Order: sequence, then structure tokens, then C-alpha cells
Amino acid sequence: MDDLARAADLFVLGELDDADLSMAAAEALARGLDSPALLELACLHRTDCAGAPDLFRTAMAELNVVTEWTAREVDARVARARDHATALLADEGELADHVDAITVQLLELAGYPDPPAPDLYDLAREFESLSEYLEFADAASLRAQVRSACRTLLAGPPYAPVPPQAFEASFEQTPTRPGKWRRFVASLRSKRAINAEASPPRPSVLQAIHERCCVPR
Repeated sequence: MDDLARAADLFVLGELDDADLSMAAAEALARGLDSPALLELACLHRTDCAGAPDLFRTAMAELNVVTEWTAREVDARVARARDHATALLADEGELADHVDAITVQLLELAGYPDPPAPDLYDLAREFESLSEYLEFADAASLRAQVRSACRTLLAGPPYAPVPPQAFEASFEQTPTRPGKWRRFVASLRSKRAINAEASPPRPSVLQAIHERCCVPR
């Protein structure tokens, strides 16, 4: 079940495409799991997987892996944001990259009407402000504020109110780094590549099962 649980997390994060869902179902069948929707999902051809998301949700409910998708998304996005906060506090990687990644996850949860996690609203806006300041300020000048926001994220819930901050930073007239969204996309691509390299190769029997289900005879 652990592999399906990880697949569910990647699914709510938008990091699995339809063909990946079909392969995940085939892998689950090979491990001995079974449900009507799981079998149907595994048998979708990789070039015709339009119904994969609905089948995946149904299969997760049949197997009692996920029954409430909104709560699952909140947990997955908060966990991803906390991973970045932990890495930032450990001085791993670029501070700006972590801030951008945290901002995106928190805004997905609290930055829109009827958010699934309204208690994260103030913290999401705090990280959004920090991300915007980092477009033009030296990262070192905002280090204390960033680390404080990360500690608040890791300490919740509940999340302590974020006091108004006077950002003390030296600003340049031109951005000190590329646009935050371009950096975030590049970070995501790098993360996916790392995950792909770290994942163990799928046994060839799984591909054979998938092809047997999908290729018309």
C-alpha cells in the first residue's frame, strides 16, 4: 500500500500524468493488490488514458487508501512545504528556491477563495512577500525573516500569527535572480529528475503485464 500512498500524494500534487497512473495500477496488481477500478486502470493503454484520474480515485477508495481527497492534498502540500523548510534551515540548497517552492504549496492551500486550509493564509502571504522581495534583494539580508517563517511552518498547526515585518534589505534596481516562476519550474524539473534517478527500476514483468492488458490482440 505504501507505493499507492506515495502515488496518491504525487497525484494531488499534480506530478503524475495519466499514463503514470495506469502503470502505478499495474505495479499494484503485480504486488497482489486488487480492485475492479484498479484492474480497469491498469488495462488502459498509455495513449488513451483520459479516464485514468477518475479510475485512480475510485481505486484508492476501493482499497481504502484515500477516502477524502481534500484532506490528502492538504497533508501532501504541507509535507512538501515542510520538507523545503527543513532543508532551508539546514542550509541545504538555495534559500530562494526553497522560498519559492514553499510559497507555491501554501498558496495552493490558502491563496484562493474557499481555500482548503484557511489557517495557512497569513503564513502563505508571508512567504509570498518574502519571495517577491527576494526578486530584488540579496538573500542574506532576508535570512532572519525567512528562517523565522520556516520555523513557524514547522511548529504548526496551529500556526502562530505572523506579525507585520519591516523588511530590512538592500535592493538592486535589477533582479538579483531570474523570475521566481521560471526558477520554480526549473526546480520542479530537477526534483523530478532526481526522483526518477533515485527510484528503483521497474521489474520487466510489470511492463509485460501492462502491455498484455493494453495491447489489442
